[in-house]
This record gives sequence, C-alpha cells and structure tokens, in this order.
Amino acid sequence: MQNNVYTSKSTTIPFSIRITGLGGQGNVLMGTILSDALVKDGKWVIQTQAYGAQVRGGLTLCDVLFSNDPIDFPKAQTFDMIFAMHDLGLKKHAKYLKNNGILFVDTSTCGVVPRFIQSVTKKIISIPVTNISEELFKSKVFANVINLGIVAATTNIVNHVRLKEAVLEHVPEKYAEKDLKALEEGYNLSNKVYSLRERLKVPYSHRTGTAFE
Repeated sequence: MQNNVYTSKSTTIPFSIRITGLGGQGNVLMGTILSDALVKDGKWVIQTQAYGAQVRGGLTLCDVLFSNDPIDFPKAQTFDMIFAMHDLGLKKHAKYLKNNGILFVDTSTCGVVPRFIQSVTKKIISIPVTNISEELFKSKVFANVINLGIVAATTNIVNHVRLKEAVLEHVPEKYAEKDLKALEEGYNLSNKVYSLRERLKVPYSHRTGTAFE
C-alpha cells in the first residue's frame, strides 16, 4: 500500500480559534475536545496550548486551527474566534480578534468588553456560562462543555454527533451524563448562527479577509 505524501502548499487560510482563561477552568480540555471532534469530522487540525507559571490560577490558552486542506504553519497571529473564559484573558487576547470575527464572553467571569472591539466586530456572544453551570449542576466545572455547545451551535463548524463522541472520549465516565447535558445546554443557549466562508491565501491578509457571513 502506497503512503499518501503531501507535497503542495495549501491555498486556503485555516480557521483559527483561541480559548483563553485561568488554569483550572478547562479551556485546554475544551480545545482538545473540539480538535478531536473536528478530526473525526474530516478536518485537518492543529491544536497548541500555553500555560502561565501557575499550575492553577494562571492565565492559560488553547489555540485550534482547522481547515479542509493541509495546514502549512502551526501558529496564528490573529483569530477568527476568541472565547474568553476569564477577564484576564479577555483583556490580554481580545486585540488578536480578526475583523468581523466572533468574540465569545463568559460574563460570569469577564468584565466589560474592551471598547475598541466595537470597531473590530459586531459578533459578540455574551453569556454567563459559569453561573449557568453552577445553577444546573451545582458546579462550575461543566462550563467548558457548555461553551463547546455554544461555539458549535453558533458557527456550525463541527458535526453534533462527532462532538458528542469526542466529549465522551475525554471526560470521566462518571460525569458523562452531565457533560452531555451540558453540551445540549450550550446548543440551546445559542440564538445566533454565523456561517464560515473559506478564504484564499493572499499576501499580507492577516486581518483583511472575513471568515464569517
């Protein structure tokens, strides 16, 4: 059997997501589950993560790049979507949102959205996710899976069944039922849908092309 070898460069720009929050909020797990679901859905995916000096309580981030084509470079300088799970992440990373991108904000743990964002995008999804998790499950640990449902329902970037499969593969079995309920809650919380639009590569286009319509 002959191995497939990729020899030509991709002509499309991968879609990019940054999930940022504090250590212990589960933003890296959120990105890992999403990445796995996208792979199951047939996408090319790169997922990276970075941690602050503190194991818990320090600022962390998880980046997910995905495309229908092979991805040439594993990093993004700006992002089509940013999900801020804590105010520190919102303040530090909101400036990396692309024009017309989507900003997701957990208003339970984030303050006021920076004023300059209004000139970057009108697509701002503000939901008190952590509070909702505590109300439903008496715990905030399910907020990250609720976030997955919100992102998936708002953007349609990944198949629902594939996302459920990925959740079940990455969460402890004893919490599986609650995590699936959290995922469905996220889907129900989203009342806006933005369609992805593929973009061809052109020089110096980091912030000019819009990914959503």
